[in-house]
Amino acid sequence: MGDAMGHRDHPVETNPASTGDWTGEAACRGRTNLFFGIAGERPERRARREAAARKVCETCPVRVPCRMVARANRENGFWGGESEEERAAAGYAPHSIARRTVQLASKRSASTQDRAAS
Repeated sequence: MGDAMGHRDHPVETNPASTGDWTGEAACRGRTNLFFGIAGERPERRARREAAARKVCETCPVRVPCRMVARANRENGFWGGESEEERAAAGYAPHSIARRTVQLASKRSASTQDRAAS
């Protein structure tokens, strides 16, 4: 169950150190431009960028702890093979929601959780 913004009530690991120093093994090191869009990024460019980021994440040995940290900290950007919309739909919307698609995914997640709780 979560609140109106789709935030989950269940605990998620919030301490990256507890999962080990996984950042040194991340396949994305030095490739920030793939995982964080520029201000005003067009949807077509974002789709291409995120597709490239997803390919990097597919074979990354630390995808799971990366995703856990992104969810716990409500991060923006593409983390652990998930876009902001995918995290919002799973109930882990970023703290600062800049795109309408993330807002909609967050609302759908909260609505689904409310129906499940009824």
